[in-house]
Amino acid sequence: MRSAVLRRAGVIEIEESGIPSPGEGDALVEMRAVGLCGSDTAAFRGRHPFREPPVVLGHEGAGRVVEAAGGAIAPGTKVAVLPLAACRRCVRCERGLSHLCAHRRLPGAGLPGLLARFVVLPEHALVPLPGDLTYAEGALIEPAAVAWHTVGTAGVRHGTRLAVLGAGTIGHLTAAAARLHGAEDVLVTDVRPSSLALAARATGCRTLDAREGAVAGDGRADAFDAVVVASGHPDCMDEALALCRPRGTVVVLPMFGEAVRAGLNPLVLKEIRVKGSSLYTPEDFRAAARAVAGRALDVRPLIADRPAPLAGAQEAFEALDRGSDAMKLLLDPAR
Repeated sequence: MRSAVLRRAGVIEIEESGIPSPGEGDALVEMRAVGLCGSDTAAFRGRHPFREPPVVLGHEGAGRVVEAAGGAIAPGTKVAVLPLAACRRCVRCERGLSHLCAHRRLPGAGLPGLLARFVVLPEHALVPLPGDLTYAEGALIEPAAVAWHTVGTAGVRHGTRLAVLGAGTIGHLTAAAARLHGAEDVLVTDVRPSSLALAARATGCRTLDAREGAVAGDGRADAFDAVVVASGHPDCMDEALALCRPRGTVVVLPMFGEAVRAGLNPLVLKEIRVKGSSLYTPEDFRAAARAVAGRALDVRPLIADRPAPLAGAQEAFEALDRGSDAMKLLLDPAR
């Protein structure tokens, strides 16, 4: 079988290897769609905190079960991959925080990366999908779960006023998930007009081009119950604190490439709560899967093209590194 291996920073090589065999409680899955994201770009650049060459990247994926050793899932089932395995024994797991497990395994760090035609995964990490859902839609359940967890962390409910700073995949999906949770007013900011246009068209949110002046201007200061930072731009923390109302919540999503400087006086003077949001719980993932499967959370606007063949992995990563105009790049390891 073939897999796309990050051999060294900036270099992806397609390698041949044998098909792995599932052990007890595992399943062999043929991957059919794998999305590339910002953390993959960080690894491609050699800047990821734990995914280091040589490594197979990819953690947003959907495929078809070929063989299931445990019998909990039938061969031929279309599945999304929940790419996180917790130890289920540590204090964090016991407290219901399995996504923060001290011994968690992730693709490229204890679990196989998904940019391979066949991968062996725990059966409990596979979420069955309806037959009419495309593999590409299934691959986007993972970022949708990130957004779902973020919305919960922000405390979004009926009537919430929410600002989302950044209209990339996660920012877009956060705005869409917030609508499903009852958010009354959603503002999305970015510096890319095409991303803002897509967010407005697909989610019905208000948008603001951050290049055109102060984000917190024109009565927007103190106007939002919650603000989600979904951009790694260094100015976003100052903007978030300005937009957030007194005793509101700021949720920070991205991994920053360098230390961020921000004026913290608004945090103190307005008693703002600042929270991090990392990954998702299994419950978040399955809730997002139900929403995507029923297309209440419609990810199709993010998918411009069918997944490209695995042989195009180097070109796809280079495009992602340059800042591709495509909202989501996907590869099909079986092609």
